[in-house]
Amino acid sequence: MNAEIRKEMNISLNLKCPTYIDIFRQSPISIELYDANGTLQEVNQACLDLFGINNMEEVVGFNLFADPNLPQYAIDHLKSGETAHYEFKFDFDLVRSRQLYQTSREGICYLECFILPTINESKEIIGYIAYITEITRRKEAELLQEEQSKELQKLNITKDKFFSIIAHDLKSPFNAIMGFSELMLKNYNDLDDATFIKGLKTIESAGTHAFKLVENLLLWSKNQTKGKNFNPEWLNLNKQVSESLILAESAIQNKELHVSFNKQKTFYIFADRNMIDLVLRNLISNAIKFTNKKGKISITIVEQDQEILTCITDNGIGISENKLATIFDIDKPKNTLGTENEQGTGLGLILCKDFIENHGGKIWVESAPGNGSTFTFSLPQSKTGLLE
Repeated sequence: MNAEIRKEMNISLNLKCPTYIDIFRQSPISIELYDANGTLQEVNQACLDLFGINNMEEVVGFNLFADPNLPQYAIDHLKSGETAHYEFKFDFDLVRSRQLYQTSREGICYLECFILPTINESKEIIGYIAYITEITRRKEAELLQEEQSKELQKLNITKDKFFSIIAHDLKSPFNAIMGFSELMLKNYNDLDDATFIKGLKTIESAGTHAFKLVENLLLWSKNQTKGKNFNPEWLNLNKQVSESLILAESAIQNKELHVSFNKQKTFYIFADRNMIDLVLRNLISNAIKFTNKKGKISITIVEQDQEILTCITDNGIGISENKLATIFDIDKPKNTLGTENEQGTGLGLILCKDFIENHGGKIWVESAPGNGSTFTFSLPQSKTGLLE
């Protein structure tokens, strides 16, 4: 307790002295005097100014323990004869709605309050003295500092996530480039012109995708530091899925997987191309990663309740229940090896969740160990619900 507050307490306890009465009334600190029942008896001018009250008669008789802004723990302390010291958010609109007293103030402010019981020689509570100061500026500065700290932490996470994602997502196109290059070099003398040209086209396609991926990731990282850069357009979802499968062709062939793409019709979505591409790449890559050799992967697009659902199902190793509970949590990234020791950063699914939610959609997974997994994400059929 600071010296100024202690001085005011001594003054308030000697109100019979004219000098102390003058100091009490002129004090810059809000002072309230209550009787043993918590009924307000007197306040000084600083108190009237603080609470936007015209004259003392409007609040005399107000009960301390009826104040909705008074915390329960403070009430318990006071009634047991202990001093209460607390900081709290004071809602003037709540005072108005409950018609506790007339006030010219509105909205929220922050207050610091010392309340001590006045105890007689018989150790009986004969009243309460409250000293109140407004700390709104200090509190707002603290809240701003806390918000800035959280933003800085978010930026650091984004930075780390960016570098990890580059390594994770670039594996697919470079695997295609290296895989087909190695195949062509080993079998150079046995390849006819048509097969050779096909291999070159695959390498060219993978290289183009890798270049675009780097561009997209750099743009994504830059936008994360300044807020989301969301650029939706009408896209052919079927085409986006097909292009993602082409990118994954080398990995699919290496594991000799059977992949089917089932759709009722051609689906169009209003979405950010880069975000949807990243989501599809990650989900398809995960399905490949956790499916055994010669396994099956199916991709299905359907309409349901004004939404378009994209489901990616595999018959791979599945996910345990404890991992399912936190699979999309940013603070608990996963890095599980695939069936052939494929590595990842564990951040892909977190990005998928972020990007799908930007579109007003949802993403979820159904899985059990040994029974494979189905990842499903929903997108609205209309433009409503999108991040603006």
